[in-house]
Amino acid sequence: MSSKKLFFKNVAVCLIAVSIPLFLVINSIQARRCALLEKEIAKMEQTQSAMVEDNKTLITGISVLAGADRIESLAGELGLKLAETEDIIRVEMGK
Repeated sequence: MSSKKLFFKNVAVCLIAVSIPLFLVINSIQARRCALLEKEIAKMEQTQSAMVEDNKTLITGISVLAGADRIESLAGELGLKLAETEDIIRVEMGK
């Protein structure tokens, strides 16, 4: 073989030999990043579940507070009464 071909062959072998550990390091870095992202996703899913449960509780509370029976009893306690039809005044605003 000529010395040029032998030189390029040696350079290629050296590059391959150096690239294998480099690829292993890159692979381990990506695996670590992936594990960190999985932990973050799991934490976000737990937060989401807690928020959904809180939301359900709040919706239940709203439906209890907005119940017709409760509103009627509060209106009675405050001395409010239903307006008669003749007491209602309609105001229309022109453009």
